[in-house]
Amino acid sequence: MIRNAVIYLGSSIVNKAAPFLLLPLITRFLTPAEFGALSIFLVINGLFFAVIGMGIHTNISKGFFSSTREELALLIGNMLFVLGGGSFLILLLCSGAVLLTDDLFSMPTKLWLVFPFLSFMMMVNTINLTLLRNEGRPYVYAFFEVFNTFLSIAVTVYLLIFLDFGWYSQVAGLLAANTVFFIVAIFYIWKKRYLDLTLNLAVVKSVLRLSLPLIPHVLAGVVIAISDRIFIERMVGLEAVALYSIGYSFGMIVGLFTDSFVKAWTPWFFEVLQVPTGKVKRRIVRYTYAYFLGVFLLAVLIALVAIYILPYVVHESFVGAAGYIFWVSIGCAMQGVYKIFFPYLVHISRTSFLAVSTVIAALVNLVLNYFLILNFGAIGAAYSTVLSYALSAVLVFYYQSRHYPMPWALWRSSRN
Repeated sequence: MIRNAVIYLGSSIVNKAAPFLLLPLITRFLTPAEFGALSIFLVINGLFFAVIGMGIHTNISKGFFSSTREELALLIGNMLFVLGGGSFLILLLCSGAVLLTDDLFSMPTKLWLVFPFLSFMMMVNTINLTLLRNEGRPYVYAFFEVFNTFLSIAVTVYLLIFLDFGWYSQVAGLLAANTVFFIVAIFYIWKKRYLDLTLNLAVVKSVLRLSLPLIPHVLAGVVIAISDRIFIERMVGLEAVALYSIGYSFGMIVGLFTDSFVKAWTPWFFEVLQVPTGKVKRRIVRYTYAYFLGVFLLAVLIALVAIYILPYVVHESFVGAAGYIFWVSIGCAMQGVYKIFFPYLVHISRTSFLAVSTVIAALVNLVLNYFLILNFGAIGAAYSTVLSYALSAVLVFYYQSRHYPMPWALWRSSRN
């Protein structure tokens, strides 16, 4: 697990560092208002990905070690049917929006037709990456993830510098890279005999039973992650969105480490809990506590370093982003705490509570965003993020403790 986590971390560093290193270029070619518009596009794409994707790849993680290859192939084929049907319905809704208005959230509504296609391809790529993780093939996973990012960046840079496409350059870059790797993912899944396109209503119902509760869960999670920028855009302005987004880019480095760990943790967790002895559970708890300590120490360290180097990597008009970095880092650490409890609820097939907990946290987040931004300005959005992720973590931990007991009090279990 540790070896794979290190490999995933390496690929994530390269993956996240590449667009991060683009900041000096983008902040020189785009005005704060244009950068804010790009941030809003990425925010809305996250919402579409949550609804269309509905965490459907979780079906693979849950059943990978207890299913035959033929069963997995049938599962994945029917997952694609579900994804395709959902994407088509969302496309129809977006077409209606185009007819009703010309502009929505500071961008032309015609651009909304991109979201269903982009989200569908991104989720197919996620399915492929999930298979690679569960197969224990971190090097191939890293190859796919890193080259997807570099292709996106290459197209973005070319269009931005040589063709003067403005912030639309990154939209085109995302479309180009995800189209290429969508084709690669389909070929790889088919080549490895993980694709059976036989429609099976029983399998479709099984997929929906696990995934439908994840729509409000994933959507609420996205709301917590991105509503801050929408509130800032409406209550403060696009320039403030740009500064907040730059600060968020630094703070998200914490998420890079937590995501890498969870990518390795999840298949290991499901595998060892096939035989859930007391010794195995105590081992899981010890690793979890070490993870908590490491995440918060890392958040503080990254915030201190990022604040120092910020003036050297962005244009002077963006240095005001420094004020957001520390609180965003702590918020991402809190999110990392929440993520470690997610597999428990999947393991016991109680994903419906994930929807309850994250919807509660998202509603609290919306209220906090309004009042904290109203009273403290854009930094209030960062405070709201910390509190909302903390609430999510507490709710899921409480539910997990009631329905799947673990020896969290190690000092007691060690004496028994």
